[in-house]
Amino acid sequence: MKEKLTISDIAELAGVAKSTVSRYLNGGSVKKETANRIQAIISKHGYEPNLFARLNAKSSKIIGLVVPGFNSVTTPRIVEVIVAYLKENHYNPLILHTDHSTEEEIRSIERLSKMNVDGILVISTGITKQHQKVVESISQPVLFIGQKYEGLKTVVNDDYNAGYAIGQLIAKSGAKSVLGVWVDENDKAVGKERKNGVVDGLAASGVTNVEFVFSSYYYEESVHILENFLEEDKLPDAIICATDRIAQSVYKLFLQSKKVIGKDVSVTGFGDYETSELLNPPLTTVKFDWYNTGRISAETILQMIHDKPVSQLQIIPFELIKRQSVVEKDS
Repeated sequence: MKEKLTISDIAELAGVAKSTVSRYLNGGSVKKETANRIQAIISKHGYEPNLFARLNAKSSKIIGLVVPGFNSVTTPRIVEVIVAYLKENHYNPLILHTDHSTEEEIRSIERLSKMNVDGILVISTGITKQHQKVVESISQPVLFIGQKYEGLKTVVNDDYNAGYAIGQLIAKSGAKSVLGVWVDENDKAVGKERKNGVVDGLAASGVTNVEFVFSSYYYEESVHILENFLEEDKLPDAIICATDRIAQSVYKLFLQSKKVIGKDVSVTGFGDYETSELLNPPLTTVKFDWYNTGRISAETILQMIHDKPVSQLQIIPFELIKRQSVVEKDS
């Protein structure tokens, strides 16, 4: 990472007082020769005015936090834990919202760097080569949450093994045909890792009749997409949903069905939201540890800021929550 250039550094390189540099940056009166010298240093080092730190501060005590949105169940919880930990350690969060846009995610990292935050946390929807390029071009440490990428520091759920566990559970229930209601593979963690785990878990027990329909993270969109897909006479033995919210949309459609979840067809999800236990029947799902995801992420970015060694990849374990939405083999 590049070393941050401060106003003190510019003043020293230009042979002037910090107040002169500050006056120049704020549009005040400075001799032309001095102004040219300061500008040459700024251009050479790619300096951006510090919006938050004091003029002579090396640390802003601000952590940038890039989030895709607050319409999911888990993101607000993770953010809450991160913010609480940062405040405990005398840091303040600066949150930027990307609306699930990869391009906006990259721009947000760049903006936060120019604002001179001390470090950046990104709850990512998908990491690209451009992400890596930007991270390598800025001075601040960056930690990604939810997605992994070679060469970048990440904290992720154990999506593959969580998917594998659900696949094994459904296979052992006696299901021979399975429908996966999934999300786009641009989300590599859920769209690929979790899905691959499900497929491999089923295949390990001989279940290969698996079909996928691609849905949305949003409840109403999922209902609309699935309305014409789940036909009464063509229902699979089991429906595995990428998230609990998608599973809830499946439950809604079964309100008009003669088939009964947990008796005629199995339904599972991922996430273990509070509402998942309140469904009828309660939903079998995977519980991800969002508290430790937030805590470990916040701890790690502060360690990175202080140049302490951290693991390249940190995987948060999961728990399989068995309830009554999976058909019992003998039923």
